Amino acid sequence: MKVELKKDYINLHVTIEAETSKVVRGILIFFNVCTLAIVLISVVDWLLALLVIGVLLMALFGWLTLWYGFGKEKLVITSKSIGYRYQYGFYTTKMESQPIRRALNISLAPSRERNGLEYFNVIFETYNQHNVPEEIYRTALAINRAEFATLKQSIRTLYFERVDPNHHLQPYILN
Repeated sequence: MKVELKKDYINLHVTIEAETSKVVRGILIFFNVCTLAIVLISVVDWLLALLVIGVLLMALFGWLTLWYGFGKEKLVITSKSIGYRYQYGFYTTKMESQPIRRALNISLAPSRERNGLEYFNVIFETYNQHNVPEEIYRTALAINRAEFATLKQSIRTLYFERVDPNHHLQPYILN
């Protein structure tokens, strides 16, 4: 997956983009063409059951083609919340947000292995009022360990940049 990090002093913007092979994209486009043919045949011969099945299959394969062809997962991480949305090419879902209550814990869940690299889904957890960890978000797209280390370091700097590193060097006046 392709991970892009942008940060200011308040937010960390993470974009994870789906990287799908040309073979998989070709197969999905082939299934889309087949379901389009099913829909056209059912409209011409007016076969209602086949039309319903064809439209449902076309919606399913169309959604899969948009996600695996153009899908992006966008996260906005602050010190108080995590916001996320999905982008399917031309369609973008609305931003949803989950609060971070006491602390933010980040862990990995194994996803798959590709080209000799292990890929993981990132799990964001916070602690509820009883100090029990609860999952607030899990990434849909997987990242490798090097990208995870970069993400973890960026989140750490997001929390530590809230304190001025030169705070103890501020000039003062003795009266």
